[in-house]
Amino acid sequence: MTDTATTLDIWNPSWPDPFQPTVDPDDEYAALVEALREVQEAVTRSRPTPEAAAAAAAALRGVAQRMRTHEVDEDFQIAGKRWEIPGKAHALAPVLHIDTVTDTTATGRVTVGRFHSGRYAMNGGVTPLIFDELLARLANSAGRPWGRTAYLTVNFRALAPLHTELTVTAELVGQEGRKRFLRGAMYHGDVLVADVDGLWVELKPEQTHNISKDLEGRDR
Repeated sequence: MTDTATTLDIWNPSWPDPFQPTVDPDDEYAALVEALREVQEAVTRSRPTPEAAAAAAAALRGVAQRMRTHEVDEDFQIAGKRWEIPGKAHALAPVLHIDTVTDTTATGRVTVGRFHSGRYAMNGGVTPLIFDELLARLANSAGRPWGRTAYLTVNFRALAPLHTELTVTAELVGQEGRKRFLRGAMYHGDVLVADVDGLWVELKPEQTHNISKDLEGRDR
């Protein structure tokens, strides 16, 4: 484990986001999430026999069962709250490396594989995920009270290729009361592949409660 990782309580992460440039991970939980991402990519790329698919499914269900013995409330989970590393230890969205951060701007880099493909290029539904990650973190940085995404308007300008680095930018362009207006862009080299306008709204106290707690685990 690196010195950077040992200075952080990675097993008890919190919701507050320091929003700083990311650093490479070197710890056991980050390795677990990276292995999960490898599985996602490998399954997407594969054409297994029925026997191979059944064996892999059984192995993955075994992993799921083992992880359930360590299940905790969402406030205490690690996934999605490792703010200091690319991807936050979350396996849903592509891994976003954050390079520069100010109170009003941010830049990052992302590379997607076939797990996020939409036929030879990045799936259009993945682009808003990436924008929401960077813009939301900027919207909620610099001591601003927590806000949620109210809308994202994404314009697709060109195909975003797989297996190559894309640059993502974000800018806070204005604030009116509880409303925060942001814009962003995504580039492949000098080619603009998408841009976005977004609105984040500061939450009222009654909007900060866990609305999903009584629903969790019903289907297991």
